[in-house]
Amino acid sequence: MSHGHHSHNQKATTFVSGIGNDLCSPFFSPNGKLHAIRQNAGSVITIDNVGNTQVICSTGGQPSGAVYTSDGVLYVSDFGHSAVVSVQPDGQQDLVVGVYEDKPLKGPHSIHISKGDIFFTDSGSFGETGLHNRSGSLFTISSSPSGQILKPLALETLAYPSGIAVSHDGKFIYVAEMMANRVLRFFQQPSGVFHASVFYQFSGGVGPSALVLDALGNLYVGLYDVKESASEGVVHVLSPAGKITSHITTTGPEISGLAISDGQLYITEKSTGSVQKAKL
Repeated sequence: MSHGHHSHNQKATTFVSGIGNDLCSPFFSPNGKLHAIRQNAGSVITIDNVGNTQVICSTGGQPSGAVYTSDGVLYVSDFGHSAVVSVQPDGQQDLVVGVYEDKPLKGPHSIHISKGDIFFTDSGSFGETGLHNRSGSLFTISSSPSGQILKPLALETLAYPSGIAVSHDGKFIYVAEMMANRVLRFFQQPSGVFHASVFYQFSGGVGPSALVLDALGNLYVGLYDVKESASEGVVHVLSPAGKITSHITTTGPEISGLAISDGQLYITEKSTGSVQKAKL
């Protein structure tokens, strides 16, 4: 069997470890600086190229995901506040959304911005939604002339929805439905009306926690498992057609986030408190 470029399996290398077992959700600022989240510490941190960390803000809650707008405002999905909050460059923190139709959110998990629209999953903290209670949601906040509009793309039907990725043209939204051990893909038909189907059903482990797309449309899926079950973790690479083309193994199975920058995949793993890297 000939191994082309795409079927190249590799082992991630540790970039920095021992940060803490609450490390998750790596992301990059507009100027390319690596950030991540310390969930229990309540902080968003930067990590420099020799692995030193610095707290840039604390939400006073339990942040789970974060993303920058192009003008440098940080949007944070936060379990502790059961809300999405924004943090201005000067540190001012505001509530963006905490309720939908007078019902409090459970706890936003992951957040993503695409073409000015914000997408977030609402899972609640671990165990709140799952196979026993498929009541997680996917929401979008879109900007309109009359202000920001919150609308559900999946309302209280998901078993712990976590990571999100949006295709570069904005037409497809991928969601890691962790406790159902699968990735969903939302498509539009007609435009603006969303439907979901199962893009990939996994088996083994707990389920997918984190997603990121590369420039070619390949979807990287970080699977979460408990350290009692496995010593290594795996990130599967799915082609745009939904076939596994390769995988990347990690030290420790508790994968809690993925990000891509400059031809490198960055992976956070909780049991080692590490950021790991793999070349794309």
